[in-house]
Amino acid sequence: QQQQQQQHHNNATATTSSKRSPSIQNLQTTHLHSLALSNNLASPIYLPSTIAPLFLQTFVPNVYLQRKLTTLAENIVMDDAALIEEGQLECHCCRMTEEEVLDACWLRGLPLGRFVTVGGTTTAADDRGGGGGTGGNRGNGVDDSQITIMRNVLTNHLQMMKAVMTMKDSSLPVHRSSSIAGMETTTGDLLRPKGDLVRDATLQLLILHLPAVRYSMMIHSKKC
Repeated sequence: QQQQQQQHHNNATATTSSKRSPSIQNLQTTHLHSLALSNNLASPIYLPSTIAPLFLQTFVPNVYLQRKLTTLAENIVMDDAALIEEGQLECHCCRMTEEEVLDACWLRGLPLGRFVTVGGTTTAADDRGGGGGTGGNRGNGVDDSQITIMRNVLTNHLQMMKAVMTMKDSSLPVHRSSSIAGMETTTGDLLRPKGDLVRDATLQLLILHLPAVRYSMMIHSKKC
């Protein structure tokens, strides 16, 4: 009987800990809606920005938003890991085509060019970027200077993500090379296994909050 009581106590503790742990599934409804809007999950419906919050609150179940946000975060994690492993960080994304750079920035909600083509329609893009996992192709308004800026922004994003995805191990040999664009690169750090990265709930939340953080910083800088 004591063993049963102890097992029941352990199960209850584990359940409470699971509910308190940070994850998309444990977010409050208002927080979930804010993340959905900042990652442009309502953009494929082509709703005005003033109506989108009401639409999410009234017609979209939380389970659907949780699933969409989880899928978006997982896609970004996998793509970040792939680009880092390809060496795009060291060469400032120089081996990516312009369309690939634009798609990568759109997926992550990074700043885009002034105009992008989405679903065959040319639309203005503000400094918040795209987000929401909706594909985008280069429009006529995106010139070479804008592409260069997007490469640099994407590189900064990958640099930050590598810092949180890297498995630090002092026993690994550190090799340095200056063969890529005259830059010294370190290959002694390995990324954590992709399976672990995709299941990392804290990493998912970090990725989903970045568009809102960038937008807030942009508004603050404009006021200053």
